[in-house]
Amino acid sequence: MAVGRLLRGLGSAKRVLLIGAHPDDEDTSLLAWLERGRGADAAYLSLSRGEGGQNLIGPELGVGLGLVRTAELLAARELDGAEQFFTRAFDFGYSKSAEETFRFWPEDTLLADLVRVVRVFRPQVIVSTFSGTPRDGHGQHQVAGILAREAFDAAGDPQRYPQQIAEGLRPWTPLKLYRSTRFDPDATTLQIETGELDPLYGRSYHQIAMASRSRHRSQDMGRIESLGPQQTSLQLLESRVASDSTANETSMFDGVDTTLTGALTAFADTDLRRRLIRDLDAYAEAIAAARLAGPEAAQSEDLVAQLAEALWRLRRAMALAQDSPAAAEPIFVLEKQEEKLERALAEAAGIIVDAFGDDDLVVPGQDVEIEVQIWNGGGESIEVRRVELLSPAGRQDAATGPLSAGALSRRRFRLRIPASAVPTRAYFLRAPQTAGLYSWPADAAERGRPLGPPVIEVEVDVLVAGELVRRRVEAVYRFADQARGEVRRPIHVVPILSASLEPRVAVRPLGGEGSLRLTASLSTQSPGGVAGRLRLLVPDGWSVQPAEAELDLSESGSSASFDFAVEPRPDLQAGSYAISALVESADGGTYREGYTMIDYPHIRRSVLYRDAVANVNTFPLAVDRGRRVGYVPGAGDAMVGAIAALGLSADVLDERALAAGDLSDYDVVVLGIRSYETNPALAANNDRLMEWVRAGGTLVVQYQQYGYFNGDFAPYMLRARFPHDRVADESAAVTILNSEHRVFRYPNEIEADDFTGWVQERGLYFPHEWDERYEPLLAMADPGEDPKRGGLLVAEYGEGLYVYTGLSLFRQLPAGVPGAYRLLANLLSLGR
Repeated sequence: MAVGRLLRGLGSAKRVLLIGAHPDDEDTSLLAWLERGRGADAAYLSLSRGEGGQNLIGPELGVGLGLVRTAELLAARELDGAEQFFTRAFDFGYSKSAEETFRFWPEDTLLADLVRVVRVFRPQVIVSTFSGTPRDGHGQHQVAGILAREAFDAAGDPQRYPQQIAEGLRPWTPLKLYRSTRFDPDATTLQIETGELDPLYGRSYHQIAMASRSRHRSQDMGRIESLGPQQTSLQLLESRVASDSTANETSMFDGVDTTLTGALTAFADTDLRRRLIRDLDAYAEAIAAARLAGPEAAQSEDLVAQLAEALWRLRRAMALAQDSPAAAEPIFVLEKQEEKLERALAEAAGIIVDAFGDDDLVVPGQDVEIEVQIWNGGGESIEVRRVELLSPAGRQDAATGPLSAGALSRRRFRLRIPASAVPTRAYFLRAPQTAGLYSWPADAAERGRPLGPPVIEVEVDVLVAGELVRRRVEAVYRFADQARGEVRRPIHVVPILSASLEPRVAVRPLGGEGSLRLTASLSTQSPGGVAGRLRLLVPDGWSVQPAEAELDLSESGSSASFDFAVEPRPDLQAGSYAISALVESADGGTYREGYTMIDYPHIRRSVLYRDAVANVNTFPLAVDRGRRVGYVPGAGDAMVGAIAALGLSADVLDERALAAGDLSDYDVVVLGIRSYETNPALAANNDRLMEWVRAGGTLVVQYQQYGYFNGDFAPYMLRARFPHDRVADESAAVTILNSEHRVFRYPNEIEADDFTGWVQERGLYFPHEWDERYEPLLAMADPGEDPKRGGLLVAEYGEGLYVYTGLSLFRQLPAGVPGAYRLLANLLSLGR
């Protein structure tokens, strides 16, 4: 079956690029139909990595969420088969206009990135997810539509972005530009049936696509894999194909020369062109014969011979074309064919190559063993001509020789990670970013790619039926999990020592007394361990006890924690003060940062680095320290830590506590963001929680999605319209509607200044309609819009209070925004 699938991509040259703004904007059905069904080369270009979104499955936001969503796109592409590209755009959050988006994403910079991808991938067809008009809603969606049109025109102009030409890229002029009409069906000019059942997969392309879409778990994108007809609808926007007509178009490739010989038009030498056409026609006949054999012929001697003959003819054509000045474009097309054909031949011959390391987190100076396994699962002998390991230590070769049918060969390498090896870090995170853009690396080959090359790879050349086939695989760490079975992890180079300082955000009330408690956590993956000294670097006039600590982490996996008491200077002024941890090892190394692993079962494991810094924020703050607080977890907000920063403790209420615990122990209970969506016990015990409110408790509900509003979980009517009310401008003016309300009076006097310095947005999922028993307390709006009054609603319910707030406290509190902490202290003080 695998060979039959691979054969679909041979004998023609079809390339389609989809363009959108975020992970999960892509039409996965179209990608699956193109790659899996039509043998086309398809790719998705996402302008950003989705850093500004929410996270259903964990605590990562910002850069961390971008790593999660990048990995989810790669997991999706494993299913639908497409390639993945990015620009350098950092998702700064929801935007309501293209104009605002371009303030963060300079138009010419992003257009250059799109043009680069078009010149690298060289699609005949571009499909824009968005129209580039206000109808797209999100300003970043609008920008994606605008830039798709501009790239369609700019990529073929050698005068545009000439530095790319100097790097070796060549201009490329796409032939057709489409846009999705998913939300504009009347504009459709072409429909593609993606619900077609594929016998080689036993599923429709739509079903494959829904499995692919379900990999976007952080964005709650799980989907049913429905049977039956499904369509992707498109509108042809521009065409450079003279014979094209939207009235009778049946395929996006109508009028496009997708034959291999179509790439030969640049050859002025007509004799050479005739010889190439003859060879490519013979190649096409060999491919047709292989297809005729059918998937049931996989690993048969005849199929192997047919594919080997096809590869020989293809390489002969490539050798003929190689020396011509006009060879660049034909060679690009034919090299794509060669890569696919080598894979098909390896599959048909039953050749499988794997490589495994003895550790997944390795440090500079560490010895690593890699085992390369080559299995000849076919029926004929083969010859291994080359086995080469590519690693930070350089290149190493292993023994070669014949491998009989059914045999498994093992080659072992031992290497030492150089002491100078740089820790594995996504290429776009190696340098500081601006507000809306990552810094592009010096290596042009990495730009636009998902993450960067693997740490260790293996190349194996095998002679099959007279033709050399190359397999290149990543070396991974493999182990057996008793619940999940085989688990594979990429190998990462990490620092010898990882350091973190908690809490990352500390609150010091202005005029407060006593010391701050900070904890430095250290760990090492070094087999020899690490010893040295740890100290905290504090601002002038501050003191810390102890002055330093001795550390001795004896082996890989060792960790230790050290507590410090930090005393600010007596005349401390309002502001933010950084405290950092510094480790000086016995061998002279210095360490100032730590890392955590982003590790979910559905995606590739990655490393997130953070400086070992705690920010102490000092501002006027009063806290009612007698409050007893409960917290119901939601989708990964940092509320428990924020409550602790106020000097209070919050008990996390689990399923048992919600179902049978004594809620009268608490004055106030806070619900995490999207908790009704992610915490089934909350919905199941909502009536019990309402009885507690009726008896005098205060319930603070952070933003929830439509399931909450439609489920009538609130004591009185609350409704959110679609799309929901939100205020995306973090600096939008805020009006306090009732300045005498207790939430603005005790224990802190909340004023307009408390809404300065907010990050990314004001809030989201504001109710649009509510029962008259709710009192709206704030009004705010994005520029040019009517005020939104649903950001903070309070209602009496029996003897208690019910509070709903769509304010994005989950973003403000981790950022240390003073006004958010002052408002939180007041929310916790409401009620009895």
